[in-house]
Amino acid sequence: MERLVLVVVSVCLQECIPTLASFISLDALGAIQLAALQALTNLSVTSAYQSQLTPTMRSVVDIAASSTDVKLILQSLRLLANLTLSSEFVDHFLKYKVSCHHVLALFLCK
Repeated sequence: MERLVLVVVSVCLQECIPTLASFISLDALGAIQLAALQALTNLSVTSAYQSQLTPTMRSVVDIAASSTDVKLILQSLRLLANLTLSSEFVDHFLKYKVSCHHVLALFLCK
């Protein structure tokens, strides 16, 4: 019974990831973006969900590089840091052409 509950919870969480990812678009309100980033950050510590998070990478990098909200910047950096533990994610990240401006913004946090 306990195993069944874990499977159901896992499936539900996997189905939530695309919805959460849609909330981090730059058009969303800051509070909504922050809540979605926090939830995705929590999910990113489990390897079972990391591969589903790779499509959000560009949006997360854009938030970190262009947001003026320190909370959003820090949360997006937390998510990216968690995802770098996955070799699959690192391969995807290296394929993106991230400008020097983005990299500097990530490290300087404005």
